[in-house]
Amino acid sequence: MGTPGTSLHLESNQNLNSKIALSTKFAFSIALLVLSIIALPREGRSAGDESRLSVFADCHCSDPVGLDFCNDFKSKVKDSTSYRLVEHPDAYGIGVHFWCLDLWNGLPGIDKELTGTMSAVSVAFTIYAPDQLPGEVYEDSSVFRVGKDAANEMSGRILTAVRQLATANKSAFDKIRNPPKAAAPMPTATPLVIQ
Repeated sequence: MGTPGTSLHLESNQNLNSKIALSTKFAFSIALLVLSIIALPREGRSAGDESRLSVFADCHCSDPVGLDFCNDFKSKVKDSTSYRLVEHPDAYGIGVHFWCLDLWNGLPGIDKELTGTMSAVSVAFTIYAPDQLPGEVYEDSSVFRVGKDAANEMSGRILTAVRQLATANKSAFDKIRNPPKAAAPMPTATPLVIQ
């Protein structure tokens, strides 16, 4: 066995080497994390998404017909060339808030066979721009029924309503997208002293 000083020196070198290896692994892990974040598209956006109007689809549907209807609407927005589906209100866009319930479930005297065949749907439309509006601004609302075979047709009608609201609010969205520049200050008159 070596001298006590030599043993301490070896232990110290091993601790130093372990710390360097650990910090290298940590740095490498951080680098991989950063690269993976950079490589992933932000919120599923692709080139050209910035020109598409955001649609925030907020679904509160627990019945099967309502869920199908809401998912079909979201798919239509995703497939649209004019809109992009967002998970939360972002810079500006249109909010579409659905509340659904089974129309027949729990009603006395109604055959159980009807349960799961039709949904009562409430929809509220809003516009939002968190940086420029105090919250979501109410635009319109509606209540309607959706049968299990009509989810595709009705979700198409809701997308048409979104298109109409986007057209009606085009000037507001243009102002939000390109806010007017502040006017240049008016020049002040220089007093002319007459002698």
